[in-house]
Amino acid sequence: MTQFALGVDIGGTNTKVALVNDSGDVAEIETFPTGRDQAALIANVGEAAGRCRGTASIQGAGVAVAGFINPARDRLSYNPNLDWLVGFPLSDAMADALGVTVALEVDSNASCLGEYRFGAGRGSQRFLCLVSGTGLGVGMIIDGALVRFMGECIGDAGHVVVDANGPECPCGGRGCAEVMVSERTIVQNAQSGPTLREVMENARSGNVRAAAELAAAGSALGIAMASLSQIFFPDRVALAGGLAEAEDLVLPAAEAAFRRTVNAEARVH
Repeated sequence: MTQFALGVDIGGTNTKVALVNDSGDVAEIETFPTGRDQAALIANVGEAAGRCRGTASIQGAGVAVAGFINPARDRLSYNPNLDWLVGFPLSDAMADALGVTVALEVDSNASCLGEYRFGAGRGSQRFLCLVSGTGLGVGMIIDGALVRFMGECIGDAGHVVVDANGPECPCGGRGCAEVMVSERTIVQNAQSGPTLREVMENARSGNVRAAAELAAAGSALGIAMASLSQIFFPDRVALAGGLAEAEDLVLPAAEAAFRRTVNAEARVH
């Protein structure tokens, strides 16, 4: 008998609510702007979940949030893009709104787990997953267990520096991978539409500037992958999130930069 759970992904820009079965298939999904109001966010999640679940019996809910969470895993502890949500009892509020048990997780960990169980990470012993969106998250699974070094995750690995002369990042640093590959940066530099999806569509339609900006993001990703691979020595590296949908517009540049930058011992074969 198929079992269902609710999945909630709270990002710096958008929030997604989905009905997911035990094979990892998404049966229903809704997306809406995250906003900057705690009560409104909880209400919107509850309403979207009600529409997604319909008459399905729900076993529980997984709530993924961008940033660091506290050791009790019940609230956000750090994220410059979601500062208004830091310290808010998110797990309890979501459980009340959804009427089921809630597991709160860092979004990069959640993506990494999903790829490890259902996608590109299956069979890997040392799996590194980069997750692009408003920022850049990173998850790592070693021998089936998530690496929880800082903030209940691998740490702020998306802020590895890929260009010391690059733009200022919201974290206060400069040239971080996050600012180089964020949707905001790509959209701003491409000047070919207000969303990443439109930039990708325009690039595929022949817009040279849009294609160049996506390739530049891919190169930054490749350098970040190389830097992290020389620390964690993964046997497999995957890209998830918004940029992963760009595929041929991003991945060739990412792989080229990775192989150009990484040392031979850390190279993923």
